[in-house]
Amino acid sequence: MKILLVEDDVSLAHSLKELLEEEGFKVSVVMDGKRAISKTMSEEFDLIILDHLLPTLEGPEVLKRLRREGIKTPVIMLTVISDVNQKVRTLSEGADDYVTKPFDFRELLARIHSVLRRLRGVGSSRIEVKGVTLELDEKRVFCDGKEVKLTHGEYLILRYLFLNRGMFVSREELMERALNSLEVNSNVVDVLISRIRKKLCKDVIESKRRFGYRVS
Repeated sequence: MKILLVEDDVSLAHSLKELLEEEGFKVSVVMDGKRAISKTMSEEFDLIILDHLLPTLEGPEVLKRLRREGIKTPVIMLTVISDVNQKVRTLSEGADDYVTKPFDFRELLARIHSVLRRLRGVGSSRIEVKGVTLELDEKRVFCDGKEVKLTHGEYLILRYLFLNRGMFVSREELMERALNSLEVNSNVVDVLISRIRKKLCKDVIESKRRFGYRVS
């Protein structure tokens, strides 16, 4: 999943990028408001993390312009402002959530997962399909109540399929969106899915030629 991080504090931007990439996200960083708009208009993202105070164009104005252009990408605003009225105004202008600085990375990560779950129509941190359960917050997988140990790559593939359940997902999309890789000629997706199927007690992953993979 692709995140655009808009943050002009170089040290914070670098730290957040590293931490988010360790969590399996693909992160692009820009450091001013106008570049944020340009980047969002030219590239598709799953989530935008937007600082409130930015050079060239402040976060709230960036948000307004994106929404006027019909960009519906979820936005989490980072702000040092603790005023409740300001936070309410930020949400009413189209932000999906906000985090007040300074913050613990675990809080930001929890809010990211919460926003993405709402986007995918998932109301809780647990998804269950045919006896296979994903605990999204804890990154654990269970089959008929028994924990299944997956590698990081296997978990990322299964999580993406569960979050997009009901829809066929191509191998290329899984490479780019789930594994954050552009090596579309690799057979790594096929190998990972084969391993997942062997580890799970139920065959929940359907494959269809020219369409890709799907969790029903």
